[in-house]
Amino acid sequence: MNEQLKKRLWVFVMLLAFTTQSFAQKSWGRSEQIETIKVAFITSKLDLTTEEAQKFWPVYNNYTKEFLELLKKKREARYNKNSDPNETINADLLYESKMLELKKKYRKLYAKAIPPYKILALYRAESEFREHLYKQLNNRRKGNE
Repeated sequence: MNEQLKKRLWVFVMLLAFTTQSFAQKSWGRSEQIETIKVAFITSKLDLTTEEAQKFWPVYNNYTKEFLELLKKKREARYNKNSDPNETINADLLYESKMLELKKKYRKLYAKAIPPYKILALYRAESEFREHLYKQLNNRRKGNE
């Protein structure tokens, strides 16, 4: 079986598992569903070989975990009602700086797993996925009005 067919089969299996899982387990959270769809989306956009996927996904998962931790801290600092506005602004800038450093760190780690053109494809895929997600949310909000 060639690599392209394997990738498509894998994406299909992931989407099938997602669909089955979401019907079978109502308590499965929205964020897990979105993450599963995001993984399938990125996988299809990057066209990873099996070897690349084995190296890439652990690195990407670590990045996601660290990024979400920073984002949580940034939001907590931003919405802390007891802090001085100047402190809030400084904390916001500090977390923006930390997020940029994290992106630089992981760009180097990605380079050990995938070629530069796939790193660029990753950034584009993440952006496309966010745009798609925002559109879906806006469409749902408009439908509920």
